[in-house]
Amino acid sequence: MKMNFISALSWATVAVGLVLSGAATSANSDEIERIRAELVKMAPAAASAEIVEAPAKNVYQVELGGSFYFAYVDGDHVLFGDLIDTKNKVNLGTQAKSKRMAKVISEVPTSKMIVYGPKDAKRHITVFTDIDCGYCRKLHREVPQLTDAGIQVRYLAFPRAGVGSNSHKKYVSVWCNDDQRTALTDAKAGTSVPTASCENPVAETYQLGQQVGVEGTPTIIFDDGTMTPGYIPSDQLIKRLGLDG
Repeated sequence: MKMNFISALSWATVAVGLVLSGAATSANSDEIERIRAELVKMAPAAASAEIVEAPAKNVYQVELGGSFYFAYVDGDHVLFGDLIDTKNKVNLGTQAKSKRMAKVISEVPTSKMIVYGPKDAKRHITVFTDIDCGYCRKLHREVPQLTDAGIQVRYLAFPRAGVGSNSHKKYVSVWCNDDQRTALTDAKAGTSVPTASCENPVAETYQLGQQVGVEGTPTIIFDDGTMTPGYIPSDQLIKRLGLDG
């Protein structure tokens, strides 16, 4: 849906040098529907899109497919694309997406995660992981450096081969082990974990990953909601989280 909508409209970037609040405000409902009616002419998906007023005058934030775009409508003309706060050097669409992601992840209880590190950690990352993924294993070997730096590492299962795959079954066995953390470490090191079955969130977190746009593993979500696909060395993660001294 996202790509169809983007390709249906002329892509442009709206740059504004304003002091922005970073949050959209409520707009007059009649004006919102006028904007929607113009967008629908080019993209029917806009009929159900969330549209709110943006900080810049006459610009509206449009959410489609989990991403955020900005539209300026003048009669039969639509300018559609990114909105940049040039003073703070922030892409407001990216910022809005990160805020939404942070909210989504905050609503996942840690009881559905395998967590390494102290409860009172300074910062945390949430990682969609697959037991058989080589870079997931590489990242996991660096978990001690992360936790020593004050970062809590919270894993959500994302067996790339899908529900019912061997990777899915391995993760279920890890989840159902009496010592989940040790079992996950063993499994990521290539050691067989005793087969087990119990009530588990593996299929649920896999589906969540699909919903939020996870396409591969590891996918790291920082505590501000920023999502980054792929492996990042522990020293870079520590620096990015401001814990490098």
